[in-house]
Amino acid sequence: MEPAFAPQGDAWELYLMKRRTFDAQSASRGEYGFSLTELLVALAVAFILMAIGLPAFLRALHTYQLSYSASQTADILRLARYEAIRLNRPVNCQIQQTYNGDPTLTLVWADSNQNGQLDNGEKMILLGPSGNLVNSGSVLGTATMISQAVSGVTPTAPSPTSGVITFDARGALVPPNVNVFYLSSSTAPEAGFRAVLLMPAGSIQIWTADATGYWQQAR
Repeated sequence: MEPAFAPQGDAWELYLMKRRTFDAQSASRGEYGFSLTELLVALAVAFILMAIGLPAFLRALHTYQLSYSASQTADILRLARYEAIRLNRPVNCQIQQTYNGDPTLTLVWADSNQNGQLDNGEKMILLGPSGNLVNSGSVLGTATMISQAVSGVTPTAPSPTSGVITFDARGALVPPNVNVFYLSSSTAPEAGFRAVLLMPAGSIQIWTADATGYWQQAR
């Protein structure tokens, strides 16, 4: 759009030259998009943001994976208990750490027929390196956690390699002990620890700790 009062002579020619240059640059930008310099700057900013955010994302992911493994452990214990009540007879929750020859995998299942084998139709979970059952000796701060969770009670820690937990027809534990299952991640030790406490009547608590062994009850 030309000005209402256009200059004359050389000034007018200079105005038209600048206008044509501006229009050509605008058309070029609209046709070809970003310049190479702008693209490189955008990529550099993206890589910087990724480098800053990736460690935090990985920490959050590893924490979630370990917590999810603890929730899975609690769920399979509940399922075995419900199965005992439903069938009106004892049911075992079986732990077998070596699964298909891989010692980093732990199979836990509701052994409805108590034959010590995983049969078709029996519910199971598979724990791996991101969150697996471990011995209590490798877990920090357990004494403090136990004193808060079940003061005055000495719990039992089932074997993380070949444990058996039995529920009677009422859904109570046999024998009526407090059982504690500890979990950690072999691939991300910074994720800390988790503990699943199974009470004699069948109720469950989940506790979480950081890598220093500072425990808090999750649920």
